[in-house]
Amino acid sequence: MRIHFTVSDLARVRVAEAPSPLATTTFSAFRLRYGRSGDPALDTWRRTTQAARRAASEAAAPPGTPPLDRLVATAPSHPVPRLLRPHVALPTLDEEVERLLSTPRSELRADWGYVATHRPLPRWARALLEGDVVALRWLAGAVRAHHSAAVAPYWHGVHTALRADQTDRVRQWQEGGVERVLATLHPRMRWRAPVLELPDLDGPDYHLDGRGLLLAPAAFTSYVPCDPGDPQPTLHYEVLPHPGTAATGDPRGALAALLGHSRAAVLQVVAEGVSTSRLARRTGLSPASASEHVGVLRRAGLVTTRRTGRTAHHALTPLGAQLLLPASSHGAERGAAEGCACGPLPRSG
Repeated sequence: MRIHFTVSDLARVRVAEAPSPLATTTFSAFRLRYGRSGDPALDTWRRTTQAARRAASEAAAPPGTPPLDRLVATAPSHPVPRLLRPHVALPTLDEEVERLLSTPRSELRADWGYVATHRPLPRWARALLEGDVVALRWLAGAVRAHHSAAVAPYWHGVHTALRADQTDRVRQWQEGGVERVLATLHPRMRWRAPVLELPDLDGPDYHLDGRGLLLAPAAFTSYVPCDPGDPQPTLHYEVLPHPGTAATGDPRGALAALLGHSRAAVLQVVAEGVSTSRLARRTGLSPASASEHVGVLRRAGLVTTRRTGRTAHHALTPLGAQLLLPASSHGAERGAAEGCACGPLPRSG
């Protein structure tokens, strides 16, 4: 797949001013659904996110509404709704969700109509084609619920990494111009003027036709311009594949030194969302000892416990997730790519 630039396009290339919390949330939903396992930090993030979602029981979304990862894409080749990957970022997710809720009906119909031509939408989401306010609120609830579990506990580290990349791009621009920036975006992207090549992506060539290109550092995945009607084509290029690569590489032994080996093991198993009996089996501790360690971690604000009848279920708090994830990321390579998320790429114009 190739993105074609004219002289006008090169003059209109720019770097996004700030990372978008909503776009990060959207791409995290894609990575949760399609990311390959095997990376300890990615697996920890996935288990922790899934446990947090189970604990919340998708309370922010009504019955029948799918989690955000099912709404964003049901196959890697499907386009992501433009409204869920804004090219103009606002400082907080709440502000971006409020903007989403105020989207004009004409934009809703155009955006979701384009997505619907490439994949079936959930029944309730079809109402977005008509600008239904209730459906839009359901969407906002799904975004907030997913963000709370998958992104919010790690946003500080993710935001710092994305802003650092933006600073690097500005420096590259000053030293070598726009072509230096395009030549170093990603290991899987090659700049051969006047074309940006993506060898691992199949699809028709994409012509910018004078609209330029916005370069947006992204977490969780890359996203290549897909919608031919997009007035501002935006290339979200992956800077870090998951929150663990934003960490400083704190080795697992440091966590044990801080908490003790038994409590460190308890914290790691609790990331999966477990009952006391299952926690005891997984760690080799007695139920009483496992419960005692959980109590210490809970008083420290690292674990939360809810009861269903006589069974206690334990999960990480955001603080616990922040503490555990860096220990899982030791040795991870920053920016290791797992591929690009992109829908069909019709020729523009």
